[in-house]
Amino acid sequence: MGSEEICMNQEVKMQAAAFKDKKQRAPAHKEGADPDYENITLTFRNQEQPRGSHSPPKNRVPAWSRPAPDSAQVPRWLHRATLSLYILLALFCIVLLALVLVKNSEVSQELRVVKRELQNGKVSISGQQCQEEQKQGWSSIQQLVTEARQVIDVIKTNVHIGNEKTKLHEISKVLEKKPQPRKLG
Repeated sequence: MGSEEICMNQEVKMQAAAFKDKKQRAPAHKEGADPDYENITLTFRNQEQPRGSHSPPKNRVPAWSRPAPDSAQVPRWLHRATLSLYILLALFCIVLLALVLVKNSEVSQELRVVKRELQNGKVSISGQQCQEEQKQGWSSIQQLVTEARQVIDVIKTNVHIGNEKTKLHEISKVLEKKPQPRKLG
């Protein structure tokens, strides 16, 4: 046997003995752990590797570390309480989802009603009524504008006639002031 194999065999035997010893002492030393035996990893030589090679192993499995002996362990009731809170949170999410779905279906039904009204023409009838009212408003405005134009034309005519009368009146005054020519003969 090579010196490397002897060394590895001794290391494996020591680790196995330490593990066995730790198992036997586990109930007595539950509170504190022996730091000499923590994080024990076993290293094996790869079968494809030649016997004289000293390269480190490629696939190492990480050792699960234990909490330090001075750290406090989490009580069981805390785990249960946390689990209960998660369950309550899940139930709350389910109830909230159900409410959203119900509200969604209500809104969907309302949209269907509006769609039917549009298809049946109920909304278009009110739109037509609005258009009719608008047309009546414009026609009344046009009628008022036409009447105003007629009144303006009458006023213009009266002003024009009044101006002519005023001119005629001025002409007659001027003629009255002038001496009349005598007739010969």
